[in-house]
Amino acid sequence: MRYDDRVTGLNVLRGEEHHRTKGLLRVTMACNERCPFCNVPVEDYERPTPPEAELLRELDAFVASGEQTLTLSGGEPTLYRKRLANVIARARKGGVRFVELQTNAVLLDAGYARELVDAGLTSAFVSLLSDDPALHDRLAGLEGAFQRCLSGIDALLDVGVSVTLNPVIARVTERRVAGYVDFVAERLPRVKVISLSAVQPHGRARKDPELMPDYAALTEEVPEALRRAAAHGILVLNPYCGLPACVGWAADPERSVEAIEAAAARSSGARHRARGLDNTGNKRHGPPCRECALRPRCGGAWHEYWDHRGGSGLRAPLVRIPPFGQVASAGQHVVAARDGLRPQHFAELARASRPTVWALTSRLAPGDAERLGRSGCTDLALWADAFDADTLRELHAIARDNAECPSELRLRVAVGLPRLGSFTRAHALISELARAGVDEVHLLVKPDERHRRFAEAVERELGIQVLLPKV
Repeated sequence: MRYDDRVTGLNVLRGEEHHRTKGLLRVTMACNERCPFCNVPVEDYERPTPPEAELLRELDAFVASGEQTLTLSGGEPTLYRKRLANVIARARKGGVRFVELQTNAVLLDAGYARELVDAGLTSAFVSLLSDDPALHDRLAGLEGAFQRCLSGIDALLDVGVSVTLNPVIARVTERRVAGYVDFVAERLPRVKVISLSAVQPHGRARKDPELMPDYAALTEEVPEALRRAAAHGILVLNPYCGLPACVGWAADPERSVEAIEAAAARSSGARHRARGLDNTGNKRHGPPCRECALRPRCGGAWHEYWDHRGGSGLRAPLVRIPPFGQVASAGQHVVAARDGLRPQHFAELARASRPTVWALTSRLAPGDAERLGRSGCTDLALWADAFDADTLRELHAIARDNAECPSELRLRVAVGLPRLGSFTRAHALISELARAGVDEVHLLVKPDERHRRFAEAVERELGIQVLLPKV
């Protein structure tokens, strides 16, 4: 199935089974494991366990918000048995329909699991880190954790708690993802959901970035894992702390939290967010992302991944193609308005469901920068060999607007020049476009060696991409 035909939404999952951001309440930051990759390690907290009264005030505020899904996390929340049951019961009594427990499960047995479900627990998110006992224990920092974790999962399942598994892929397990899926199907056939996280370079892992998996390996491993999961009837999800779209997920946008939340933001019509994904500053787009049609639905990679691994394994799975005289590629929608954008064009931009949404026109009218910012348009293509004062003013307004938001939310601008005239005239025009914040200029001519030399010289001088047709 083509990307453009996939349904991006939450209808594939229900309640606590979906993987959008949920209400989070940390029962304690203390933990009985010592994962070397923990992004919220206990040593970062002067007061690991808040007084129960403080915790309950936070819970009551959440209940008052009317939200329906609450995640109880840590640290390891099962360290405080009575407190945990009290919080679950209070949340359910307050009207919260779904209460999820994030746990390593090593303390859970039949009696403890029964207490939690009697209190109202509906689901659990369990850190089963590997299918290999030694690797699991190594990543958990606790000898014997593997068997105890499996026993805890069995106890939860036996009392009817829905379990999602969370393997946090590390460098030592990056070639075992498909095998992990097979293991789950055989050993834990009642588990039907896996949330495929990967080590993020925060907390303890910040001191040891080698713990991060190499995405080049995962571009091969993840698609095979997804094929096996489909054969086993297991749903695999890509959470925020998972992987960029190009690392095995390009064909499965409806299972990636970033794609889902970007689509939801788009439909809201909120300025800036309507055209991309707010990744809260933890990630960024790099050179391979610039020409990717999935850019608006993907936050890119962690800053440290670009810095430490140089973006290994990151490649555009769908190429972004400016619509200058050709049909757009998969993942793109083009709204053509050669003589200027009208209300019906902005309405079509807002309705478009593909990741990259182009507005193609020859000119901009006063106020178009503001209207484009709210329409969900991700890329603007201007096709002309001269630009009036209104168009240039709107381009400067777009540049000012772009400066206020992160790169993944910027409206990218491409200009196609069908006629150059003299190289002197073309240089002056491209200089003006560079000052107006245009990202790239396409010389829509039959190129020769003079054009190539010109393009290279202008790029070096002005820092703007100057592109020639491929021949």
